[in-house]
Amino acid sequence: MPPLGSLPEPLLDAVAGISSARGRWTSLTAIERVLTTFRHKEPDRVPATPILGAGARQIKGIPFPDFATKAEKAADAYCSGFEFVGGDLVVLLWDLSVEAADFGQKVIYPENSTAMCDYNDPVVKEVGDYRKVKPIDFSQTVRMQEFVKLCRIMVKRLGLRTVIGGFVFGPLGVLSMMRGAERLFRDCVLYPKEVRKACEAITRTLIEFVQAQCETGVSALAIDSLYASRNGLAKQLWEEIEGPFVREIAREIKKNGVSVAVHNCGHDLYFDAQIRSMEPDAISFAHLPDDCRTPKELKERYGDQVTLIGYIPTPLLVTGTPQEVMTACREQIDVLARDGGYILAPGCEYPPNIPLTNAFSIMKAAEKYG
Repeated sequence: MPPLGSLPEPLLDAVAGISSARGRWTSLTAIERVLTTFRHKEPDRVPATPILGAGARQIKGIPFPDFATKAEKAADAYCSGFEFVGGDLVVLLWDLSVEAADFGQKVIYPENSTAMCDYNDPVVKEVGDYRKVKPIDFSQTVRMQEFVKLCRIMVKRLGLRTVIGGFVFGPLGVLSMMRGAERLFRDCVLYPKEVRKACEAITRTLIEFVQAQCETGVSALAIDSLYASRNGLAKQLWEEIEGPFVREIAREIKKNGVSVAVHNCGHDLYFDAQIRSMEPDAISFAHLPDDCRTPKELKERYGDQVTLIGYIPTPLLVTGTPQEVMTACREQIDVLARDGGYILAPGCEYPPNIPLTNAFSIMKAAEKYG
Protein backbone atom coordinates (compact mmCIF):
# COMPACT_ATOMS: atom_id res chain seq x y z
CA MET A 1 0.00 0.00 0.00
CA PRO A 2 1.41 3.41 -0.82
CA PRO A 3 1.72 5.41 2.40
CA LEU A 4 -1.31 7.63 2.72
CA GLY A 5 0.85 10.68 3.19
CA SER A 6 2.87 10.09 0.02
CA LEU A 7 0.07 10.68 -2.50
CA PRO A 8 -2.53 13.44 -2.90
CA GLU A 9 -5.80 12.64 -1.15
CA PRO A 10 -7.94 13.11 -4.30
CA LEU A 11 -5.78 10.50 -6.05
CA LEU A 12 -6.09 8.09 -3.14
CA ASP A 13 -9.86 8.57 -3.09
CA ALA A 14 -10.03 7.95 -6.84
CA VAL A 15 -8.00 4.76 -6.57
CA ALA A 16 -10.07 3.59 -3.62
CA GLY A 17 -13.29 4.33 -5.51
CA ILE A 18 -12.15 2.31 -8.51
CA SER A 19 -11.06 -0.57 -6.26
CA SER A 20 -14.36 -0.50 -4.40
CA ALA A 21 -16.31 -0.71 -7.67
CA ARG A 22 -14.05 -3.44 -9.05
CA GLY A 23 -14.35 -5.36 -5.78
CA ARG A 24 -18.04 -5.97 -6.47
CA TRP A 25 -17.08 -8.23 -9.34
CA THR A 26 -13.64 -9.63 -8.57
CA SER A 27 -11.16 -10.18 -5.76
CA LEU A 28 -8.85 -7.33 -4.80
CA THR A 29 -5.25 -7.67 -3.73
CA ALA A 30 -4.43 -7.24 -0.05
CA ILE A 31 -2.92 -3.82 -0.76
CA GLU A 32 -5.98 -2.65 -2.72
CA ARG A 33 -8.26 -3.97 0.02
CA VAL A 34 -6.49 -2.09 2.81
CA LEU A 35 -6.13 1.13 0.83
CA THR A 36 -9.84 1.08 -0.01
CA THR A 37 -10.71 0.50 3.63
CA PHE A 38 -8.39 3.26 4.85
CA ARG A 39 -10.21 5.66 2.54
CA HIS A 40 -13.53 4.58 4.11
CA LYS A 41 -14.89 2.78 1.09
CA GLU A 42 -16.06 -0.83 0.99
CA PRO A 43 -13.65 -3.32 -0.63
CA ASP A 44 -14.53 -6.80 -1.93
CA ARG A 45 -14.42 -8.09 1.64
CA VAL A 46 -13.29 -6.90 5.05
CA PRO A 47 -9.49 -6.83 5.32
CA ALA A 48 -8.17 -9.03 8.11
CA THR A 49 -4.99 -9.77 9.99
CA PRO A 50 -4.38 -12.29 12.78
CA ILE A 51 -1.52 -10.09 14.08
CA LEU A 52 0.78 -13.08 14.18
CA GLY A 53 3.97 -12.18 16.02
CA ALA A 54 5.85 -14.74 18.03
CA GLY A 55 3.04 -17.20 17.36
CA ALA A 56 4.33 -17.56 13.80
CA ARG A 57 7.66 -18.91 15.09
CA GLN A 58 5.88 -22.23 15.72
CA ILE A 59 5.71 -22.93 12.00
CA LYS A 60 9.46 -23.34 11.60
CA GLY A 61 10.29 -24.04 15.25
CA ILE A 62 12.22 -20.81 15.77
CA PRO A 63 13.12 -20.31 19.46
CA PHE A 64 11.70 -17.26 21.27
CA PRO A 65 15.15 -15.69 21.90
CA ASP A 66 16.09 -15.97 18.22
CA PHE A 67 12.76 -14.49 17.14
CA ALA A 68 13.25 -11.53 19.50
CA THR A 69 16.85 -10.70 18.67
CA LYS A 70 17.63 -11.81 15.10
CA ALA A 71 16.00 -10.00 12.21
CA GLU A 72 16.51 -12.82 9.72
CA LYS A 73 14.92 -15.40 12.04
CA ALA A 74 12.01 -13.08 12.83
CA ALA A 75 11.49 -12.41 9.12
CA ASP A 76 11.38 -16.15 8.47
CA ALA A 77 8.68 -16.44 11.14
CA TYR A 78 6.60 -13.55 9.82
CA CYS A 79 6.84 -14.75 6.23
CA SER A 80 5.88 -18.27 7.27
CA GLY A 81 2.87 -16.88 9.12
CA PHE A 82 1.80 -14.92 6.06
CA GLU A 83 2.19 -17.87 3.70
CA PHE A 84 0.56 -20.34 6.11
CA VAL A 85 -2.32 -18.28 7.55
CA GLY A 86 -2.54 -15.17 5.38
CA GLY A 87 -3.27 -11.56 6.23
CA ASP A 88 -3.97 -8.30 4.44
CA LEU A 89 -1.73 -6.51 6.92
CA VAL A 90 1.46 -7.71 8.65
CA VAL A 91 2.23 -5.85 11.86
CA LEU A 92 5.87 -6.16 12.90
CA LEU A 93 6.00 -6.39 16.67
CA TRP A 94 8.63 -8.11 18.80
CA ASP A 95 7.88 -7.16 22.38
CA LEU A 96 7.60 -4.06 24.54
CA SER A 97 11.20 -4.15 25.78
CA VAL A 98 12.90 -3.31 22.45
CA GLU A 99 13.46 0.40 23.05
CA ALA A 100 14.07 0.11 26.79
CA ALA A 101 16.83 -2.45 26.20
CA ASP A 102 18.82 0.13 24.26
CA PHE A 103 18.37 2.62 27.09
CA GLY A 104 20.18 0.17 29.36
CA GLN A 105 17.28 -1.81 30.80
CA LYS A 106 18.12 -5.44 31.53
CA VAL A 107 15.94 -7.80 29.47
CA ILE A 108 15.20 -11.47 30.09
CA TYR A 109 14.83 -13.78 27.07
CA PRO A 110 12.94 -16.90 28.21
CA GLU A 111 13.09 -20.02 26.07
CA ASN A 112 9.31 -20.44 26.04
CA SER A 113 7.91 -16.95 26.40
CA THR A 114 8.13 -13.39 25.14
CA ALA A 115 11.12 -11.28 26.12
CA MET A 116 10.50 -9.10 29.19
CA CYS A 117 12.22 -6.45 31.26
CA ASP A 118 13.80 -7.41 34.57
CA TYR A 119 11.80 -5.26 36.96
CA ASN A 120 14.01 -6.37 39.83
CA ASP A 121 16.77 -4.27 38.32
CA PRO A 122 15.16 -1.15 36.83
CA VAL A 123 17.15 1.67 35.25
CA VAL A 124 15.05 4.25 37.10
CA LYS A 125 15.31 3.10 40.71
CA GLU A 126 14.30 6.37 42.33
CA VAL A 127 12.77 9.70 41.33
CA GLY A 128 16.16 11.37 40.90
CA ASP A 129 17.06 8.84 38.20
CA TYR A 130 14.55 10.33 35.75
CA ARG A 131 16.95 13.20 35.08
CA LYS A 132 19.69 10.71 34.27
CA VAL A 133 17.72 9.42 31.27
CA LYS A 134 19.34 10.97 28.20
CA PRO A 135 18.94 10.59 24.43
CA ILE A 136 21.17 7.82 23.12
CA ASP A 137 23.21 7.50 19.94
CA PHE A 138 20.73 5.72 17.69
CA SER A 139 23.49 4.41 15.43
CA GLN A 140 24.85 2.44 18.38
CA THR A 141 21.57 0.85 19.45
CA VAL A 142 21.24 -2.92 19.16
CA ARG A 143 17.61 -4.03 19.35
CA MET A 144 16.19 -0.96 17.59
CA GLN A 145 18.69 -1.30 14.75
CA GLU A 146 17.86 -4.98 14.44
CA PHE A 147 14.16 -4.14 14.29
CA VAL A 148 14.82 -1.65 11.49
CA LYS A 149 16.64 -4.47 9.69
CA LEU A 150 13.55 -6.64 10.15
CA CYS A 151 11.40 -3.93 8.55
CA ARG A 152 13.78 -3.71 5.61
CA ILE A 153 13.78 -7.48 5.06
CA MET A 154 10.00 -7.74 5.28
CA VAL A 155 9.39 -4.90 2.83
CA LYS A 156 11.74 -6.59 0.39
CA ARG A 157 10.12 -10.02 0.81
CA LEU A 158 6.42 -9.18 1.08
CA GLY A 159 6.02 -5.46 0.40
CA LEU A 160 4.36 -6.04 -2.98
CA ARG A 161 1.94 -8.64 -1.63
CA THR A 162 0.65 -7.26 1.65
CA VAL A 163 0.79 -4.14 3.80
CA ILE A 164 3.79 -4.00 6.16
CA GLY A 165 3.49 -1.97 9.35
CA GLY A 166 6.23 -0.93 11.77
CA PHE A 167 5.90 -0.33 15.50
CA VAL A 168 7.16 1.92 18.28
CA PHE A 169 6.35 1.98 21.99
CA GLY A 170 5.48 5.49 23.15
CA PRO A 171 7.91 7.28 25.50
CA LEU A 172 5.77 6.73 28.60
CA GLY A 173 5.59 3.04 27.77
CA VAL A 174 9.34 2.83 27.32
CA LEU A 175 9.79 4.60 30.64
CA SER A 176 7.45 2.11 32.33
CA MET A 177 9.77 -0.68 31.20
CA MET A 178 12.60 1.15 32.98
CA ARG A 179 10.71 2.04 36.15
CA GLY A 180 7.76 -0.33 36.54
CA ALA A 181 4.25 0.77 35.64
CA GLU A 182 2.84 1.12 39.14
CA ARG A 183 5.71 3.30 40.35
CA LEU A 184 5.61 5.33 37.15
CA PHE A 185 1.90 6.09 37.53
CA ARG A 186 2.51 7.33 41.06
CA ASP A 187 5.40 9.48 39.86
CA CYS A 188 3.23 10.98 37.10
CA VAL A 189 0.97 12.35 39.82
CA LEU A 190 3.64 13.36 42.32
CA TYR A 191 6.61 14.27 40.10
CA PRO A 192 5.23 15.11 36.64
CA LYS A 193 8.12 17.41 35.70
CA GLU A 194 10.68 14.68 36.26
CA VAL A 195 8.65 12.18 34.23
CA ARG A 196 8.18 14.64 31.37
CA LYS A 197 11.91 15.36 31.31
CA ALA A 198 12.66 11.66 30.85
CA CYS A 199 9.93 11.33 28.21
CA GLU A 200 11.47 14.23 26.32
CA ALA A 201 14.88 12.53 26.27
CA ILE A 202 13.41 9.21 25.15
CA THR A 203 11.39 10.91 22.43
CA ARG A 204 14.52 12.36 20.83
CA THR A 205 15.73 8.81 20.19
CA LEU A 206 12.30 7.44 19.24
CA ILE A 207 12.02 10.06 16.50
CA GLU A 208 15.23 8.68 14.99
CA PHE A 209 13.84 5.17 15.39
CA VAL A 210 10.62 5.89 13.50
CA GLN A 211 12.50 7.83 10.82
CA ALA A 212 14.72 4.80 10.24
CA GLN A 213 11.66 2.55 10.00
CA CYS A 214 9.99 4.89 7.53
CA GLU A 215 13.08 4.78 5.32
CA THR A 216 12.71 1.00 4.94
CA GLY A 217 9.49 1.43 2.96
CA VAL A 218 6.88 0.35 5.52
CA SER A 219 3.43 1.64 4.63
CA ALA A 220 2.26 2.40 8.16
CA LEU A 221 3.74 2.71 11.62
CA ALA A 222 1.88 2.06 14.88
CA ILE A 223 2.50 4.07 18.03
CA ASP A 224 1.64 2.09 21.16
CA SER A 225 0.11 4.55 23.63
CA LEU A 226 -1.16 1.97 26.13
CA TYR A 227 -1.42 4.32 29.07
CA ALA A 228 -3.98 6.54 27.36
CA SER A 229 -6.60 4.34 29.00
CA ARG A 230 -8.16 3.48 32.33
CA ASN A 231 -5.27 1.00 32.79
CA GLY A 232 -2.89 3.93 32.84
CA LEU A 233 -3.41 7.62 33.58
CA ALA A 234 -6.38 9.91 33.87
CA LYS A 235 -7.13 11.42 30.47
CA GLN A 236 -6.01 14.97 31.21
CA LEU A 237 -2.83 13.76 32.90
CA TRP A 238 -1.97 11.54 29.92
CA GLU A 239 -2.51 14.44 27.53
CA GLU A 240 -0.22 16.62 29.62
CA ILE A 241 2.58 14.09 30.10
CA GLU A 242 2.75 11.90 26.98
CA GLY A 243 0.44 13.67 24.56
CA PRO A 244 2.96 16.30 23.36
CA PHE A 245 5.65 13.69 22.75
CA VAL A 246 3.54 11.20 20.78
CA ARG A 247 2.38 14.19 18.74
CA GLU A 248 6.01 14.82 17.77
CA ILE A 249 6.49 11.17 16.85
CA ALA A 250 3.32 11.10 14.75
CA ARG A 251 4.37 14.25 12.91
CA GLU A 252 7.74 12.71 12.11
CA ILE A 253 6.03 9.63 10.68
CA LYS A 254 3.70 11.74 8.55
CA LYS A 255 6.58 13.92 7.41
CA ASN A 256 8.08 10.77 5.91
CA GLY A 257 4.87 10.05 4.01
CA VAL A 258 3.92 7.05 6.16
CA SER A 259 0.49 6.38 7.65
CA VAL A 260 0.11 6.75 11.41
CA ALA A 261 -1.69 4.06 13.39
CA VAL A 262 -2.25 3.84 17.12
CA HIS A 263 -2.27 0.61 19.10
CA ASN A 264 -3.88 0.58 22.53
CA CYS A 265 -5.13 -2.62 24.15
CA GLY A 266 -6.12 -0.92 27.41
CA HIS A 267 -9.60 -0.81 28.94
CA ASP A 268 -11.71 2.30 28.36
CA LEU A 269 -9.05 3.80 26.12
CA TYR A 270 -9.21 7.46 25.19
CA PHE A 271 -9.98 7.57 21.47
CA ASP A 272 -10.67 11.31 21.62
CA ALA A 273 -7.41 12.21 23.36
CA GLN A 274 -5.32 10.02 21.08
CA ILE A 275 -6.95 11.47 17.98
CA ARG A 276 -6.27 14.99 19.27
CA SER A 277 -2.63 14.14 19.95
CA MET A 278 -1.68 12.01 16.95
CA GLU A 279 -4.37 12.45 14.27
CA PRO A 280 -3.97 8.79 13.30
CA ASP A 281 -5.30 7.09 10.19
CA ALA A 282 -6.19 3.98 12.21
CA ILE A 283 -6.58 2.77 15.80
CA SER A 284 -5.98 -0.84 16.83
CA PHE A 285 -7.90 -1.57 20.02
CA ALA A 286 -8.98 -4.41 22.32
CA HIS A 287 -11.84 -2.77 24.23
CA LEU A 288 -14.42 -0.08 23.64
CA PRO A 289 -13.30 3.51 24.31
CA ASP A 290 -14.38 5.28 27.46
CA ASP A 291 -17.08 7.30 25.69
CA CYS A 292 -18.79 4.43 23.82
CA ARG A 293 -21.01 1.76 25.34
CA THR A 294 -21.57 -0.37 22.23
CA PRO A 295 -19.78 -1.19 18.95
CA LYS A 296 -22.57 0.63 17.12
CA GLU A 297 -21.89 3.80 19.09
CA LEU A 298 -18.16 3.40 18.38
CA LYS A 299 -18.81 3.19 14.65
CA GLU A 300 -21.16 6.17 14.70
CA ARG A 301 -18.82 8.35 16.74
CA TYR A 302 -15.42 7.50 15.28
CA GLY A 303 -16.03 5.46 12.14
CA ASP A 304 -15.60 8.41 9.82
CA GLN A 305 -12.47 9.70 11.59
CA VAL A 306 -10.22 6.65 11.76
CA THR A 307 -10.01 3.10 10.46
CA LEU A 308 -10.91 0.72 13.27
CA ILE A 309 -8.68 -2.34 13.72
CA GLY A 310 -9.85 -5.04 16.10
CA TYR A 311 -11.21 -6.19 18.34
CA ILE A 312 -11.56 -9.97 18.76
CA PRO A 313 -10.72 -10.75 22.42
CA THR A 314 -7.42 -12.58 22.83
CA PRO A 315 -8.84 -14.71 25.69
CA LEU A 316 -11.43 -16.00 23.21
CA LEU A 317 -8.61 -16.99 20.87
CA VAL A 318 -7.11 -19.02 23.71
CA THR A 319 -10.24 -20.78 24.97
CA GLY A 320 -12.82 -20.46 22.19
CA THR A 321 -13.65 -22.95 19.50
CA PRO A 322 -13.17 -21.95 15.85
CA GLN A 323 -16.95 -21.58 15.54
CA GLU A 324 -17.10 -19.29 18.57
CA VAL A 325 -14.31 -17.15 17.15
CA MET A 326 -15.99 -16.95 13.75
CA THR A 327 -19.28 -15.99 15.38
CA ALA A 328 -17.56 -13.15 17.25
CA CYS A 329 -15.93 -12.04 13.99
CA ARG A 330 -19.27 -12.01 12.21
CA GLU A 331 -20.88 -9.93 14.96
CA GLN A 332 -18.15 -7.31 14.68
CA ILE A 333 -18.19 -7.31 10.88
CA ASP A 334 -21.95 -6.76 10.85
CA VAL A 335 -21.63 -3.62 12.97
CA LEU A 336 -18.25 -2.13 12.05
CA ALA A 337 -17.59 -2.93 8.38
CA ARG A 338 -20.27 -0.84 6.67
CA ASP A 339 -18.83 1.98 4.52
CA GLY A 340 -15.29 0.68 5.02
CA GLY A 341 -12.94 1.88 7.71
CA TYR A 342 -12.68 -1.48 9.48
CA ILE A 343 -10.04 -4.21 9.60
CA LEU A 344 -10.86 -7.47 11.38
CA ALA A 345 -8.13 -8.40 13.87
CA PRO A 346 -7.47 -9.53 17.42
CA GLY A 347 -7.43 -6.81 20.05
CA CYS A 348 -3.71 -7.42 20.50
CA GLU A 349 -1.00 -9.78 19.28
CA TYR A 350 -2.14 -13.37 18.68
CA PRO A 351 -1.18 -15.32 21.82
CA PRO A 352 2.22 -16.82 20.99
CA ASN A 353 1.95 -20.20 22.71
CA ILE A 354 -1.38 -21.47 21.43
CA PRO A 355 -2.14 -23.36 18.20
CA LEU A 356 -2.77 -21.24 15.11
CA THR A 357 -6.25 -22.72 14.63
CA ASN A 358 -8.09 -19.55 15.56
CA ALA A 359 -5.78 -17.42 13.41
CA PHE A 360 -7.23 -19.39 10.49
CA SER A 361 -10.69 -18.78 11.96
CA ILE A 362 -10.22 -15.01 11.72
CA MET A 363 -9.17 -15.19 8.08
CA LYS A 364 -11.97 -17.65 7.26
CA ALA A 365 -14.53 -15.35 8.88
CA ALA A 366 -13.34 -12.42 6.76
CA GLU A 367 -13.74 -14.48 3.60
CA LYS A 368 -17.13 -15.94 4.59
CA TYR A 369 -18.83 -12.97 6.24
CA GLY A 370 -16.84 -9.96 5.10
